[in-house]
Amino acid sequence: MARLVRPTWAIRCTQSGCKALFEVAVLEDGKQQEVVCPNCGEHYVYPIAKEDEERED
Repeated sequence: MARLVRPTWAIRCTQSGCKALFEVAVLEDGKQQEVVCPNCGEHYVYPIAKEDEERED
């Protein structure tokens, strides 16, 4: 398996049957990226925008 050399974060899939932990690259401030869980194919956008975090609370 390839390994990311640059700084990374980890994302845990939230699907009840999956819960896989996978690495994603750290992005510059203000940028977001869509990633796909390698196990189940669920799509995620990270990092969560501050506006979206406030709406969840």
